[in-house]
Amino acid sequence: MTAALSILAVALAAPPVTALAIAPDGKSVVVGSQAGLDVRTYPSLEAIRTLETKIPNLLDLAFSPDGKTLAVAGGLPGKRGFVEFFSWPAGARLRSAAPHHDSVSKVAWRADSTAILTAGGDAAVCLVDLTTGKTLRKYEGHSKGVLAVAFLPGDVQFLSAGLDESVRLWDAKTGEVVRSFANHTKPVLDLAVRPGGPAMAPPSVVTASEDRTVRLWQPTLGRMVRFARLDAGPQAVAWNSTAIVAACKDGRVRILDPDTMAVTETRDGIDGIAYCLAVAPDGGILVGGQNGQLVRIK
Repeated sequence: MTAALSILAVALAAPPVTALAIAPDGKSVVVGSQAGLDVRTYPSLEAIRTLETKIPNLLDLAFSPDGKTLAVAGGLPGKRGFVEFFSWPAGARLRSAAPHHDSVSKVAWRADSTAILTAGGDAAVCLVDLTTGKTLRKYEGHSKGVLAVAFLPGDVQFLSAGLDESVRLWDAKTGEVVRSFANHTKPVLDLAVRPGGPAMAPPSVVTASEDRTVRLWQPTLGRMVRFARLDAGPQAVAWNSTAIVAACKDGRVRILDPDTMAVTETRDGIDGIAYCLAVAPDGGILVGGQNGQLVRIK
C-alpha cells in the first residue's frame, strides 16, 4: 500500500466503539464512540436514532437501576471530565456535570438511582447527584488515574481501580479506604461485581489488568481468591448468569469459570482491539472496538 492510500485508509476508518449499554427492556443498545451516541435495535444492531451529546471522547454508558436515566461519561484528557444524563426512553438531555479535571473513564449508579460514582483520570472518585449535577463527595487516595468503579451490594462500600495498579475498597459514607490490594502488576482497566450472588455470601468481584490477568476477589474479606493469565490482555470484563466474560486485546472473548478461573471457551469477536462489552438479558455478548466494529456473539 502506498503512503497516500495508507493515509486515505486511516482517514476513512471509523472511530472505535468505546462504550456500550443494553437498554432496560433488552430490545436496544446504546453505542458510544468519538462519532457520538447512537441507538440500535437488539439483537439485529440496526440503527434507530442518535442522541445529541456534547461530550468528546465517550468512555462509558450506564443505565440507572430504575431504567429511567442514561449516564454518559468521557471528556478531554488532562483538562476536564464530563457526565451527561439523558431521560429514557425519550432520550432527552436532562443535565450535565463536570466533576473531574481529567476524563471520566467509568460510572456506577447507586441502587436508589439518585447518584453515581465517577472514576476520573485526575486520580479521584466523585459522587455526583442526578437531580442537580453537583458533586456530593470526592474520594481521594489513588496516586494515578482511576479507570473503574463499582458499588458493592447495599451501597455502603464501593471499589475503585486504575493506573496505580491497585484495587481499593472504600467506605462510601466516611470516605475512608477500608482495604487496598496490590496484587496486579500493571494498570487495572476494569472491574465488575457479580450480580445476584449466593444469599448471605460475601460479594465477588472480577478485575482485568494490563498484566494479562483476570482476578477474582472477595474484597470485604480482604482476599484475592484466584486468577487466570490470558493469552491476550483483557480490556473489559462482565458477568453473565454463570461465568466471567472478558473482551481482550486480540478482539476475542474469553469465557471463564469463576470456580476454577479456567478459560472454558474462546470466541471470535472483532478484528483488532476490543475496548468494551455488554452482556444482554438473553445471554448474547456484544463486543465493540477498533474501526467502529460492533458484533454480537451468541
